[in-house]
Amino acid sequence: MTEKLLQLQKDISSLPCRENLVSVLAYGTTVSNRDIADDLDIVIVARKVDSFLGVLFELLSSGFKNLDFNVYSEEEFSNSLSYYTREFKLEYLAKGFCIYGINIFEQEYKKVNKYSYRQSILIRSIEHLQMVRQKYFSVFLEPDQKLYYLKKYFFRISKNILLFKGICDHSSVNNMTDGEIMGNLFDLGVFSVLPNLEEVKTLEGYFNLFDIISVVLIKCKKEFDSQSLNALF
Repeated sequence: MTEKLLQLQKDISSLPCRENLVSVLAYGTTVSNRDIADDLDIVIVARKVDSFLGVLFELLSSGFKNLDFNVYSEEEFSNSLSYYTREFKLEYLAKGFCIYGINIFEQEYKKVNKYSYRQSILIRSIEHLQMVRQKYFSVFLEPDQKLYYLKKYFFRISKNILLFKGICDHSSVNNMTDGEIMGNLFDLGVFSVLPNLEEVKTLEGYFNLFDIISVVLIKCKKEFDSQSLNALF
């Protein structure tokens, strides 16, 4: 754990809004990658989301250059808040570092059934796919910025496909190399020929890989819908 997070833990404990905070949780690369000292991925659950939380965000912004956060009220969280979207990732939050309060996400994750988890994977993946298409066709981004998103989310969606298919669990897929991910996709029949990533250098090359992944996602969606329909009869 970085010293910055430990210091943040002390600072939040002295804020006037601390009694309103249920959980302040850092997650993702903020916790796992010590080299990203200026990035903070954080989720906050407060008893009431009001303007007094502003002092907390002043503190967070003063210590971290890149701040990615979500805020929920306790009532929203306790009434089956949807975790299906890419903004609410229970599997990441359950393993996060609780800066203040308790990690209420850990217990919620244990309640998730297979149906809901697979549904969340599909919805999140389709959101990612749409975001990448927006980035790719944007006239405001430079080619290297577009390539960054293409590479990052190609592998993120690929991991989701492996999770959806039950090839691996969340922990093991995050320990896979890019080559292992591609090999597993090839074994699933996603690729007729295993792509050589060393030869995929261009935006068009990676976007073509996304075209293949989009077809796979539609097949996964049809599979999921079919299984859900059969379960009703």
